[in-house]
Amino acid sequence: MKRIGVLGGTFNPVHKGHLALAASAKDQFALDHIIFMPSGTPPHKPKEVIDKEFRYQMVKRAIGGIDDYSISRVELDRPGYSYAVDTFNGLKKKFGKNVKLFYIMGLDSINEILSWKKPLELFKLCEFIVGTRPGTRIRTFRRLVKFPPLEKEVDKIHIMELKENISSSDIRKRIRDSKPVEKMVPKKVLDYIKKQELYK
Repeated sequence: MKRIGVLGGTFNPVHKGHLALAASAKDQFALDHIIFMPSGTPPHKPKEVIDKEFRYQMVKRAIGGIDDYSISRVELDRPGYSYAVDTFNGLKKKFGKNVKLFYIMGLDSINEILSWKKPLELFKLCEFIVGTRPGTRIRTFRRLVKFPPLEKEVDKIHIMELKENISSSDIRKRIRDSKPVEKMVPKKVLDYIKKQELYK
């Protein structure tokens, strides 16, 4: 059975932490392929998310030339809000029963999952690989998995500790403050940000 990971997010901007999360998930969970899935209009994100085409182009540059990585426009091209349950229902229909899907995300996303559209249905469609940053407190997560509807699904959530501690919001602030971000963002992405004068 083929194992496919889906790394969703606004990627505002995509950074080396995202790439580390994908690489660790691929290695630790023997994934055959990873799909980067930039969100179109996310219902839970603030207004500072830049235009979807900029975000798509940054991800495209970040993963260009990396074997077994691809980018999907499914959520970008869908009208209205982007809901994970709709995306994974579509992926299930596309790939069929011979593919096992893994949803790769950060701890902040899994902590909010009960506020998502049809979260319990999502657990029937995929398993979760959750990357935690160094020193992250997981109290909220521990409370979450004791919630009765999720207790029986807890074996579908896999925690993976990362060494990187990079956030898109920190990168955006550093760019606004004219501080260096070379160590946080792939060079091709940073070149694109500068060319398009993003986050100024």
